[in-house]
Amino acid sequence: MYDPRENALGYTKEEEELRMKAKDWAEQDAVRQMRDERRLREREEQLKQQWDNTEEGRLFQQLANSFAACKRLLKRNAEAQTQAQQLGGKNYDVYSKLIENLDHANRAPRCCYMKMSGELCRAPKMKGQEYCCMHLAMMAAKEKEDFTLPPLDDVNAVQAAITRGARGLLNGTLDEKRAMRLAYFLQLAVTNVGRVNFEPVEEEA
Repeated sequence: MYDPRENALGYTKEEEELRMKAKDWAEQDAVRQMRDERRLREREEQLKQQWDNTEEGRLFQQLANSFAACKRLLKRNAEAQTQAQQLGGKNYDVYSKLIENLDHANRAPRCCYMKMSGELCRAPKMKGQEYCCMHLAMMAAKEKEDFTLPPLDDVNAVQAAITRGARGLLNGTLDEKRAMRLAYFLQLAVTNVGRVNFEPVEEEA
């Protein structure tokens, strides 16, 4: 996604200043990691905001608020739980089921996504998966944005690949290290494209 704060390589003004001051490759790589971590944090926040604005997100937020309010009430007034058990009927059954599910969730295997702080996510992971629901959605969104190239079989395709590479740097689907490697292979393609012929050789009659 286009971000007006970023230059063609995806750096903000502050990050670009640090990159230009870098004394060696290691310092440049540290700035690159800083950029990638910032972009990932912003992507996570964007996904969260998108979820919060959906009907599902709003309903789950209401449920979470109501559940938290019930817990506070029962903590302040021990008799309220007895009353809820006796008089609450199905409404109390919903609350007790949520408590039971929360207890199961606390014992469930945890999401192994590594945060920028170096800590694991620790949210319950989805069954049969390595990540929780939110980080699975984030990874799926990232996969949809994977950088791809057309076959480099003529000069037009090479030019299209150059354009796609520049766009990849702008939208974050191609990082600087991969872009440098891509540039090398595109140079090879420019050199070789006039020397190869993929058409089958016609046999003389």
